[in-house]
Amino acid sequence: MFVTLFLRETVIVHVNAKMKMKDLNSGFKIADLIVKRLEDRLTDEECQYLEEWKQANEENSILFQKLSMNPEKQYLERESKLEKSNKKANWDKIQAKIKKGKVRKLNMNFLKIAAVLILTIGSTLFFSNLLDNNVSSVINPGKQQAILITSDGERYQLDEEVIIKEGDVFISNKTQELIYQKKSNITKSQLTYNTIIIPKGGEYKLTLMDGTRIWLNSNSKLRFPSEFGSGIRKVELKGEAFFEVAKDSVHPFVVNANKAQVKVLGTSFNVNAYLDLNEIVTTLVEGKVEVSDTLFGNKVKLLPNEQYRFNKSNGKTLKQVVDTEIYTAWKDGRFVFENESLEDIMIRLSRWYNVEVSFLNESVKELRFSGDLTRYDNIDQILELIEVTQKVKFTIKDRALWVEEV
Repeated sequence: MFVTLFLRETVIVHVNAKMKMKDLNSGFKIADLIVKRLEDRLTDEECQYLEEWKQANEENSILFQKLSMNPEKQYLERESKLEKSNKKANWDKIQAKIKKGKVRKLNMNFLKIAAVLILTIGSTLFFSNLLDNNVSSVINPGKQQAILITSDGERYQLDEEVIIKEGDVFISNKTQELIYQKKSNITKSQLTYNTIIIPKGGEYKLTLMDGTRIWLNSNSKLRFPSEFGSGIRKVELKGEAFFEVAKDSVHPFVVNANKAQVKVLGTSFNVNAYLDLNEIVTTLVEGKVEVSDTLFGNKVKLLPNEQYRFNKSNGKTLKQVVDTEIYTAWKDGRFVFENESLEDIMIRLSRWYNVEVSFLNESVKELRFSGDLTRYDNIDQILELIEVTQKVKFTIKDRALWVEEV
């Protein structure tokens, strides 16, 4: 029975390394059918579907035989690997939970499927979280936290409730979102600026005076007027933010992001402009934007589902159609990777979990993974899923994370 629970939680499937995230449903369906086959619960229709998949190519057939002949061996190998890791205490807790039946069940519903799809070296790993969120870890995920600096230089920690009056402007965060409001309709002739700083391991939302909503990612900074004047609505971003801009055809909204500028009338888009990265990436979800840069004079207009990449070092640009969910999922509490290098994944994890990452082997930086998981799991849970590939090993001490080749 324990092996059956394991199979319901971890099904190894070879898939095309170029598979897109939108095709994952097919992979998960096969995973479910293989488990049902091992439990002798297939219907005639499901049996035919699985048989057609097996016959599609030799790789599928080999994988099916491997799983069908010795599921116990797979379970024992994985248990041995995790027990030998430097996270044995957490694994003991996971085992205890499984023995009590507190595991996530596998079925055809995408939200309940928990499967690890392991590929050969150079291919893509599709993974989702297998473990209970209650497993403890030294390094916890980020949370809602920020520092607000008002025009008079006062600093406020936004993990506590604040109510501020700045001239005619009322600022509060009662709903864990910083909101700017004003009772009068009088427009100020001189702008005063506020700054919100999101540390590593933080995130925060705010609503500006005009109704524009902004989600700020970890290690980001936004400078903005406490209330907009009669001209252009302009803010300055360092880091990453998602914008839902209030429509106003008379007053365009402009985001100055490092060496790039995004100009809109009313739309939703994501800007990734961290100072430590060479590329500035603008991804448009709705509306229309114009992106330009101050270094090389590039200028381009984007339509929904288009993305523009600008390299600050060499001026190279790339405009492409993308799945916007991959680049905006962070604001909804998820990490989504699609054929992304381990180096880039670790950069994102380091900001959110506030850890310093060091690679002991340069070669592992180029290992590529795809996956969709929650941002609010402890870091151990994510690292253990990647370690199951037996291509890479992680070691944590304090807030330092070392990555090495197995």
